[in-house]
Formats: sequence, C-alpha cells, structure tokens
Amino acid sequence: MSESNQTIGNYEYLGIIEKPEAGVTYKVRNRTTGAFEALRTLPGTSSGDPESLERFHREIRIHTRLSHPNIITFHDALELDGQLVMTMEFVEGTPLAELCRRGPLPPDQAIRAACDVLSGLEEAHALGIVHRGITAEHVIVTRDGTVKLGGFGLAKPATDVNLTKVGASVGNVRYMSPEQVTGVAALDCRADLYSVGVLLFYGLTGRLPFDGANDFDIMLAQVSAQPPHPSSSNPGIDPELERIILTALAKKPEERFPSAKAFHSALAAMNVAALTTAVSVSPIQEKVVPQLLPKAAPDELNRTLYGLGLLCVAIAIIVLVFVAVH
Repeated sequence: MSESNQTIGNYEYLGIIEKPEAGVTYKVRNRTTGAFEALRTLPGTSSGDPESLERFHREIRIHTRLSHPNIITFHDALELDGQLVMTMEFVEGTPLAELCRRGPLPPDQAIRAACDVLSGLEEAHALGIVHRGITAEHVIVTRDGTVKLGGFGLAKPATDVNLTKVGASVGNVRYMSPEQVTGVAALDCRADLYSVGVLLFYGLTGRLPFDGANDFDIMLAQVSAQPPHPSSSNPGIDPELERIILTALAKKPEERFPSAKAFHSALAAMNVAALTTAVSVSPIQEKVVPQLLPKAAPDELNRTLYGLGLLCVAIAIIVLVFVAVH
C-alpha cells in the first residue's frame, strides 16, 4: 500500500511489520499524537474479494469488543487512500516464535507466557469469541516480560456460522486442534486451549509437538498421532507440568481443560520458583519425530483397523483441501 517514509492521510509509513496472506501490517507514526502505531490492511489481491472483506470487517468488530492488557489494543478503523484499514497498538517486543527457535525457555518464562495468553483468552471466550489462529508468531513478549496476543484475523464469535462452515479448516496446521483440522464440528474455546498447549510445549522444548515436511503429514499427525512427551525433548520438565501440557493436547475436546480459566489455574498452582531453581534447561537432544504408525500392533486385526482409520482421516483431509481450493 505504501513505501517507507511516505505519508498518507495522518500516518507516516515507517516499514512493514508483518506480511502474511491475511493482510499486511505496517509500522506507522500518527502525525497528530506522534505515537507509533500498527496499521493493518488487506493485501491488494484480497481487497475486492467479498469474503476477505467480510473477514476484515468481522475482525474489526471483534477488536472493538476486546479490552485486556494481554491483548493488542485496537485503536480505530478508517478509510485511507481508498482502502479500509485498522490501527492498533504498536508493541515493541520479540515474537515468542523467535525466542523458542533459540531453544527451550526457562520454565517460569514459558509458564508466564502461557498464563498471559490464557488470561487474554478468558476475556475473549467470555465474550463468545474463539481465536482459531493462535501461534507463537502472534504472541509478542515485550522487554519487561509482558505478553501481548494478536493475530485475531481468523477469530469469530462461536455463534457465527456465516464464514468457515463445517467441512473447512483454516489456520496454521502446526497449532490446529484435531477438530479444527477435520472441520467436522463447530469449534469452541477448547480448540484455542489446544493451541496454547502447543505454545507451552514449544516454549519448554524449543520444538513443536507435530512437525513435518508438508501440511498434509502434520494434519494427519494432529488427528491420529499421540503427542510426544515434552520430557523426551527436555528431561528437566516437571511431571505435573508435563501432565498439564498433555491434558491441553488431548485429541478429544472433552478430555482437555474445560476453560481458559481452568487451564490458567492449573499452571498458576505450579511452584514456578521451585521449578526455576531446581530445574536447569536441558540442551535439545535428538529431534523427536512423531510416529504416525504404532511401533507394534497386538494383532493383525488391530493393524488392519488402524490402517483403515488412517485411510479415512487421509481421505477427509484430502476432501477438506479440495473444498478449500474450490
């Protein structure tokens, strides 16, 4: 939309913060206040697409309802240079993804980040808003350790059935809950809790529970493979903390925490000071590759049934991809 140091309306453009498919976010300076802000717009190829515009309008409506210290603050929605844009708080910090790529975080930092995200989600979920797009890239850690959650481009009220109907999946497959992958049912807040479980696993081990060469393999693993134990990558992880993570990563929503508040309470009950003092962050060992097939089946019938189950999942994902493309 604009080059650096160009002025449009009341904003001086200073550079691009993020350029995902869903839209471009610029760092700008508000010429009236002198403050830095983040300005988000749709990419030019999407500005004329009715569904993309509706998603953008929905994101704006959702942001106007949210006000929480752990959620990036919405400022305004306006038309600029003939295009609808939104402005938000500019957060000076580091994406959690960048911190995790450097290796495991100390337990107190990983737990605090997850608790701050869950605190923000408590408000969103109380308003009936499901984020659906939580990733480590959308979690910003400021210099003083405060965590800010953004990336509400896929968020929607749980009662909104106009977009992303059953049978379609959206989001980053590495953080998706099984039900989000298959698209077989409407999502509720427990899909977000699964994604926070992925964040916590990533923070404590420096790697994601499910990864692979392509999205199809990862989607298949999200649906059919049990997550590796975090302690297999970082042996210093406390057993109770591991239990909490694996509860959040349960395949069935009803086996996870029932709410962000319950997940938050479980983490808050951990003796973080003792964990940080007694447990040193272990170096990353050999990469754990999730097994899509069991190492050994008890009998030929079980092997056959398991293979058929994987085939059904694969067919379902292929159908979803076909529907999404067409």
